[in-house]
Formats: sequence, C-alpha cells, structure tokens
Amino acid sequence: MGLFGKLFSGNKGFASVIVETQNKLFKTYGVSQPNDAQKLRASFYLCISGMAILNEAGAGRAPIRGVIDRLVADASELSKPLSVVARDIWENSTENQNKIQSQLPRGTTELTKLNGLAAFDALYASLGQDLMTDILSHNKGPLGTPGYAGIVVVDGIFGKGRAEEHFMDITMQMLEFSRGLSKAI
Repeated sequence: MGLFGKLFSGNKGFASVIVETQNKLFKTYGVSQPNDAQKLRASFYLCISGMAILNEAGAGRAPIRGVIDRLVADASELSKPLSVVARDIWENSTENQNKIQSQLPRGTTELTKLNGLAAFDALYASLGQDLMTDILSHNKGPLGTPGYAGIVVVDGIFGKGRAEEHFMDITMQMLEFSRGLSKAI
C-alpha cells in the first residue's frame, strides 16, 4: 500500500500520525492554512521527536532501528510534494543557518527554491543528531521525553519560546503522538 493509501485507509502508518499531529499543532497555534515551509518543518521536527521517543522506548535494540527507518522514510515522503525557498527552512533557526546551508548544493542562496525532499534531507543531515541527543537528554521529570520533544517541535515550527503559550496542549498532543507511534508499529 502506498503512502497516500495509508493516509486515507484505516491503517495508521507513521505518515498519518505525523499529519494528524501537525494538523493539531497548527490548529492550536491558529494556523488554518500552513504553508509548505511550516509543513516541512513540522514533518522534520515530528520525525526527530518520534525517533527520540522510539529510541528511548526501544533502548537502541536492533528491531527498533528498522521501525525508526520506516518513520524517517514516511516523514521524508511527506516532504516530497512541498516546495520551499531555502531561507524558509531556517527562518525559525537562524543560529543553525550555516549548518543547514552546508548541507545544500553549492551556490544555494537564501532565495533558491528547493524541493521538499532536498530541504528535509538538509535539515536531517545538519540538525537531526543534535536535536535527538538534546531530546533524549531531557527524559526525566513528569513529562519526560514527549514533554520536552513538544517544546523542540513547537520551537522548530513556530519559533523559539512559542511553546510556553500552549504548553499543556502541546504536551497532551505529544503524548497522543507517542501513542500513535506505538500503534503504527
């Protein structure tokens, strides 16, 4: 079954869990018509958060790595139809602009139009490992990894500090996201 078949069938794959969660986040922040850059960042940050959540649950065991590979494949597949201008992928992360730009083709300027897959891959290669390590380092406390992951996701989509506005809503959405990930396995 293809990606869109999974999205619209009763079978919930990782792509549908990501789309459902990003739609709830957009609604929480009053974004009724998200642009391609917001959708791309949402898919990327939810993918990284999902990787951290699954990694923590599976303690790095070999079977969980295959599951994480499927999550990344589904998230990158969601980015394929998107089109963004290079600066749109770092607009909420200007401190990481050089890292992201280093993963783009030589000669790419901030106004270069990118397909979604190239943009997703640049984010993944430049920020993925550091973000996952950061999320996994915040696994203590009552909200644990999903609670902190929500902050990372919202900061990545909407800008630093925006998680405070709807912290409890985001936390609940990330707990639902975690539950959705386990059902998709």
